[in-house]
Formats: sequence, C-alpha cells, structure tokens
Amino acid sequence: MSTNTINKLFENQNNWDFEAPNNGHEKRFLKKIKAQQPKKKRNWMFPISIAASLLLGFGLFYFYTSSKTTQEVVFSPQVQETHDYFSSVINTELATLKEKETPQSKALISDAMKQMSDLENDYENLKLEIAKNGENKQIVYAMITNMQTRISFIKSVLDQVENINKLKIETNEKQL
Repeated sequence: MSTNTINKLFENQNNWDFEAPNNGHEKRFLKKIKAQQPKKKRNWMFPISIAASLLLGFGLFYFYTSSKTTQEVVFSPQVQETHDYFSSVINTELATLKEKETPQSKALISDAMKQMSDLENDYENLKLEIAKNGENKQIVYAMITNMQTRISFIKSVLDQVENINKLKIETNEKQL
C-alpha cells in the first residue's frame, strides 16, 4: 500500500465510530458469543477406549505369560531316569546346604542360591528346546552337564561352608 492510500483513509474520519454503545451492549454481546459456542459433548468414547486398551493389555499379558510357562516335557525313559536321579541328588545337596547355614556363611549361601537359580533357568531353557525340537543327543548332553555342574557347585559351596564353620570353632576354642 502506498502512503497516499493510507493518508486518504485517515483523512476521511467520518467512517470511524466514536460513539459509546447502548446500555446492556456487553451482556447482549456475551450472550451471542455463548450461543455461538458449540455445546460440550460428553465424550463417552474415552472411557470405553481406556477399558478396551486395558482389556487388550491384560489379554496380551496373559497370553504371553501362559505361553512362557514351562511346558510339560516328555522325556524318553532313559533321559527321565537320569533326570530323576540328578534332581534327587541336587535336592538332597541343597537341603544339606540349607541345614549348614550359619550367620557367617549366610552371604555365601545366598550368592550360591542365585547362581543355582541361573543354572536352573538354563536347564528350563533346555527343556523348552526339547519341547520345541524334540530330544537329541546334544540337548540331553547339555542337560546332564548342567545338572552335574549344579551338583559339583553345591559340593564346593558345602566345602567352603564347612571351612568357615571349622574356622569359627577354632577361633572360639582359641578365645577360651
């Protein structure tokens, strides 16, 4: 826009309204604005969508956890016999380890139980592998090795616990 055009606009001030509005103008103006605003709709879809999301989430969680649980693996008779034997030895050794727990050996045994839990998880993964692909010599050998490792680990922890207990007894005797 040129300067002349702007000047012409301001020259003709008759177009400008300098009068005060009538009484009640503000109330009428607000009433018209309020009438033009759309009414708030109750959004009933929002709670339903939240409920559907939660339901879907719980469904997926249930499906995931139920599929992750260890499936019942059917071993051949020889593998089942080996599994039962090693399991009984492991359980017996664990019971012995828990019996020998003292305040001095508690930390050692606690750490050993964490290690045993890791080995047990590895064993469960091997069982899942058998359930998925069937029994083969490599997996069965890995399972037997896992169980032998657990037994020798428990025995070494038992030896350490007995050494701790012997040191405690010797210390007590020297103090007397």
